[in-house]
Amino acid sequence: MMFKIAYHITINFIAFSLPFFGIFSSKIKNFLIARSNSNSPTHGKVKFWIHCSSLGEYEMAIPVLNELSKSHSLEDFVITFFSPSGYEQVKNGPHASRIMYLPLDTSKNVRQFYKKYNPQKALFIRYDFWYNFIQYGQKNDTKFYLINGRFQSEHFIFGLFGRPYLKLIRKFENLFTSDKISSELLKKINERTHFVGDTRYDRVAEILKTDKDYPEIKDFKANRKLLIIGSSWEREEALTKKLLDTVPENLAIIIAPHDIKRTDQILEVFKSYSPKRYTHGDFDNKTSVLVLDTIGMLSSLYRYADFSLIGGGFHGALHNVIEPAVWGNHISFGPKIQKFTEAHDAIEHGFGFAITHEDQWIQIINNLIQDTQKLHEVKQKSKKFVVNQQQATRKITKDILH
Repeated sequence: MMFKIAYHITINFIAFSLPFFGIFSSKIKNFLIARSNSNSPTHGKVKFWIHCSSLGEYEMAIPVLNELSKSHSLEDFVITFFSPSGYEQVKNGPHASRIMYLPLDTSKNVRQFYKKYNPQKALFIRYDFWYNFIQYGQKNDTKFYLINGRFQSEHFIFGLFGRPYLKLIRKFENLFTSDKISSELLKKINERTHFVGDTRYDRVAEILKTDKDYPEIKDFKANRKLLIIGSSWEREEALTKKLLDTVPENLAIIIAPHDIKRTDQILEVFKSYSPKRYTHGDFDNKTSVLVLDTIGMLSSLYRYADFSLIGGGFHGALHNVIEPAVWGNHISFGPKIQKFTEAHDAIEHGFGFAITHEDQWIQIINNLIQDTQKLHEVKQKSKKFVVNQQQATRKITKDILH
């Protein structure tokens, strides 16, 4: 009871004070503006409510959404986002008419949401739990499911202040986890916990079937090996510059920054190698460094890569390593990967490498450039591993539709 009172006071204070803080914070101001300018799906009872915190969770949800859509219309769904980075990326996509921002978790907003949509089943992706939304839904017969759950023992729900959330999780119909550790932790709370794997492997399999070809990138690569720096931050770019300074033989590089607003900064870092912008179109097979100054292409470009260096691993926020794996890449990343099972899987299965010593990584890349047969073996391991992981979506949807 004390938690509910404290939570109610806190969430309402946040809702009340955000406009004031928005005066001093452009991030909060943009957060509020984005929500006020967004549309909501048409009202009416829906069969499925899918909640994604951001774009990464949406990517996890798509395979399940596609499978459920085989037997249900789009109007049977409502899809919510908390983060603008997720909503803004998909607001013009195929599910645009059914997406909305999740309102702040106040009692008033929660009641209004359920009055409008009254979902039969709620699918929460990963671990973005909102107490009032879940508790109210459970009291009103909405069945809750967790998809791609991933937790470590130090997660707050296992601590003193997380106990109210554990009571909610015990009532979930099913908890589907993407790794064994999470399954072992959650099974102590809810016996209906199942380790099924990561739906993103099914997602990249779909990309593989429908992917777009980029002839200009194929021409850029020509007969060279290609290293793509995916969702890069400064640390990965500095490391790539160090690799280039060793004059690797027959290597082309594409840099896809996490934030394309940093394109000018990246061009300056690599200016001694005459880098080119992708959108200018003035690159060819003599260009050493190409900077991808547009979005939406990266997952497709990995098809041309031999090596991929994935951003975020040096500060504990690793980006997607599954997208390059499906195409058969040698995958590298920084060492802070404790929370990323897929990175550990890549290492264990012989196609991933955590960079703890930069010179060692540079030597490995140079050796693989020279040893074509060894590189081919590594790339085959990557492809084979992804194929063997494509099972989670089928298991999840079977239980949800049961």
